[in-house]
Amino acid sequence: MVVSPKRILWPTDFSELSLQGARYARGFRDVFGAALHIVHVIRPMWSPDVGVTVPLDVPTSLSEPELIQSCRKGLQQLVDQHFEGDESIVYDTFVGNPWHGVCEYAQTNDIDLIVVATHGHTGLRHVLIGGTAERIVQHAPCPVLTVKSPEKEFVIE
Repeated sequence: MVVSPKRILWPTDFSELSLQGARYARGFRDVFGAALHIVHVIRPMWSPDVGVTVPLDVPTSLSEPELIQSCRKGLQQLVDQHFEGDESIVYDTFVGNPWHGVCEYAQTNDIDLIVVATHGHTGLRHVLIGGTAERIVQHAPCPVLTVKSPEKEFVIE
């Protein structure tokens, strides 16, 4: 059996934790010569969980189109900072349920591997905070690498 992902997806919420996933996504992209896709899914403002995560420099009084545009700029900054401005990287932002949006994006774009960071919470904290990474693992159309932080790492920079 040969493993050779051609398209890798790294979903991000702009958190420090999600940047741990970026390191693995970059590593797998480099090793396999894969195309890298990066997405940020914005929870709808009417969602029961109104904790929307956006880049720190985004004003909170934006309309939905303005918020999407600001997040796209934030993704461009991530590409510039963590991927040397690689113009081959595909990135997008859209509104939706995060785990469902990631899985749907993976299905639509024929993604071979999803790399997602997780807090690894269990018990009550898991119930209160939610399980986006867990839902992605459950519903993804492809393998998912979950990066739990802080744990043993095998990425060498």
